Amino acid sequence: MAYALLDTVIGSQSIGNFFAPDTVQRQVLGTRTSGVDNYWGGGDFIYLKAGATIAMGALCVQDLNGNASAVANVGNTGRPVVAAMFPMVTGQFGWFQDGGMAALSATASVAAGVTFGLTAAGQVGANSAGKQILGAVSAAPSTTTVIKASALTVSGSNAIVVANSDGWFIGVTVSGTGIPATTTITSITPDGKNVTLSANATASGVVTLTGTYTNFIIAQLSSAFVQGQIL
Repeated sequence: MAYALLDTVIGSQSIGNFFAPDTVQRQVLGTRTSGVDNYWGGGDFIYLKAGATIAMGALCVQDLNGNASAVANVGNTGRPVVAAMFPMVTGQFGWFQDGGMAALSATASVAAGVTFGLTAAGQVGANSAGKQILGAVSAAPSTTTVIKASALTVSGSNAIVVANSDGWFIGVTVSGTGIPATTTITSITPDGKNVTLSANATASGVVTLTGTYTNFIIAQLSSAFVQGQIL
């Protein structure tokens, strides 16, 4: 689902982890708002421009002009970070998340309730001195699964239909009858019912599909930032 905005933002681009980024600027860069989703709960967001190619779930920093890019894998930087809610290329505009439950790109799973740190540019994993993401904790590890019963698949098509896509997002690995190995979600329509996969189904039917957070964790963010200098 899309986040229902708690603040009035005129001409707002929808906020959600399914929404395609935009080539048209619709807000002043740096605009902030809050919203609530039936599945993910409340969240805080900032509107930025992609200053580089950005992967889904990448932790990003912004410059003076509101351009976002993946945070460098460098310790003791002390910079605020926000999470990319969808893949973007240079010049696109969209909302980034800096509060609430956010999907983060991860090089390794992090158990729920455990803090984490930078392990690659824009990616997180095991904590280390000078690279901890402060104001953040893992809420769900990479092994987390979200099951969708009665999903409709069509042989030779990469489109599936589900009752809802709550708990799914771009990049989630999908498995089940007729779904090739390592298949991931590439897009979800705003109504949450139509999902596009990275590979075609090999069978038609009404099946149970499992989404796994492989290569991601769900993190609880609250104005997170990369650890600063250690004295």
